[in-house]
Amino acid sequence: MEHQRTLRSLAGFSLAGVACAAALGWYLATSRDELRELSPWLPYLLCGALGLAAGALMGWRLRYFPSWEGLFTALSVLAPFVIHDLQTLGEFRLGLDNLVEFLLTFESLFAAFYLAAFLVFVLKGGGFHYPWFVGLRYLRFKMITAISVAGVALGVAAMIVVLSVMSGFENDLRQKIVGTNAHAIVQKRGSDFSEHRVLLDKIRRVPGVTAASPFIYNEVMVSSDYNISGVILKGIDPATAGAVTELDRGLREGTLDLLAHPERIRDYVEEQKRKSLPRVRTPDNPLGDGRPPDSPDADGESDEPRPRDGLVDEALKPAVGADLAAREEEGIPEPQPIGARAPRQATPGILIGVELKKILKVKLGDRINVVSPLSEELGPSGPVPKARAFRVAGVFYTGMYEYDAKWVYVTLADAQDFFGLGETVTGIALKLDNLERAQSICAEILSTIDGWPYFTRTWYDMNKNLFSALKMEKVAMFILVVIVTLVSAFGIISTLIMLVWEKIKEIAILKSMGATADGIMKIFQVEGILIGLVGTGLGLLLGLGSCLFIRSIGLTLNPEVYYIEKLPVNMDPLEFVLIAGIALHISFIATIYPSGRASRLRPVEGLRYD
Repeated sequence: MEHQRTLRSLAGFSLAGVACAAALGWYLATSRDELRELSPWLPYLLCGALGLAAGALMGWRLRYFPSWEGLFTALSVLAPFVIHDLQTLGEFRLGLDNLVEFLLTFESLFAAFYLAAFLVFVLKGGGFHYPWFVGLRYLRFKMITAISVAGVALGVAAMIVVLSVMSGFENDLRQKIVGTNAHAIVQKRGSDFSEHRVLLDKIRRVPGVTAASPFIYNEVMVSSDYNISGVILKGIDPATAGAVTELDRGLREGTLDLLAHPERIRDYVEEQKRKSLPRVRTPDNPLGDGRPPDSPDADGESDEPRPRDGLVDEALKPAVGADLAAREEEGIPEPQPIGARAPRQATPGILIGVELKKILKVKLGDRINVVSPLSEELGPSGPVPKARAFRVAGVFYTGMYEYDAKWVYVTLADAQDFFGLGETVTGIALKLDNLERAQSICAEILSTIDGWPYFTRTWYDMNKNLFSALKMEKVAMFILVVIVTLVSAFGIISTLIMLVWEKIKEIAILKSMGATADGIMKIFQVEGILIGLVGTGLGLLLGLGSCLFIRSIGLTLNPEVYYIEKLPVNMDPLEFVLIAGIALHISFIATIYPSGRASRLRPVEGLRYD
């Protein structure tokens, strides 16, 4: 009879509550991206609400916790998310990011589900009276109870610190990458991208795009008198590149203006020398202006054209001097006197990283040679590489060794001239107002410029392998710390088992007085949950305090090894919720076996020897 009622109850429950929960679960699983655009917390809040509703319904229907009905309900609610996320994982569209998303969604559902189910199960039918009272009485301070609480607290604190530090490294790396590179780029299939000026106006009008700048990208060799290195040469527009990237903020020496106006490099270097030298005091200038005598350029030559001595017509000098300022303002080249040397262009500027500066052993104002194997000129032994001299106009620091050692920047015009590209560029670099919406903004850009033959790549696409490796490392560390936390569950299990054997007589007396098996089970489940709650709360406080201490005081690292000065910490509230939920689940699962064993004890067994 009881079995038939259970089957009827299960059938009715399946047709009503489970069907609604499964349908709503599938909707949430397939609509998380749209919900996240409204608010990053909205998908998890809705999943938590779904878990609370289903868990409360499950807890009300249960006779023993857990039971087959509860298991069926849990699977019905979680199945849509599992199926949808595993399908997405199988398509390798989001990879480890989707795995983390799945874990967070699963955790929010699972935590709310079992929390509501347990509370309703414990409170229903007047169960609040003696199970909580007796459970709290049993939970008086004992050394083994304190050890169990400490085990849970240390496990939770370890998970918080490890994940916060890993998130700090990921966030630091992300800031460096998006600060050095564009948030997204637009490229064209093929080699002729000469219509970029027309596209720039269209792209800048797309909502979400804050800046755009063309660029050229190619591999070259750079050499100095001391060393040689392979690098990535990037041609940029100095007028707009600073709005797309943070290159100007990362310059340790020089400026972007020197890159655009290399004829000013010599004066800038001389000015820096004057500032660095001690003041020179003379009888005519007792305070000293710190001005050293004029010196030639770093390579012994000046970028400015100089007339040959004795060949300049003296009659022309006054006219040239009187008209010089006006001609400079209007951009008119200065007329050369008869017999003067023909005008010579200034050596183009180049920006190098701090690590490349060490490799080449050069300084600001020095000349380096850029060599490209891409050449149409043929010599006796084959193609002749292109080579051109550039002058160091600045030294930048990005915080990424790969960029500081392998990237150089020249002006877009110099790159086009060096590679013989004419008006062609490699692509258009973009800065977006929201990194999380990069995919949707790029899709809108493609629709604006009519798609084919153009395509876009986001900051994540350009660094997918690096971020995937970080995600994998973070997930691996998380799993290891969860395994460590599982050890604390054995402390809870051993505590409750010892308590059951210690309280056999009391359990028998309670049952002989009319206590039900549900009531006995609730007593020990309450005790285990309270151990988990106290341990989780202490662990959260300990982990939060440790993270705040590390972030405020800081653990110094060797920048030569780690390329970072202090241990980064980034505290994510979602990760705190995830950790707390896992700890509570482990604590609850640890109570199932001892509480079930206590509920199955017969009064005669406890009173046999009395």
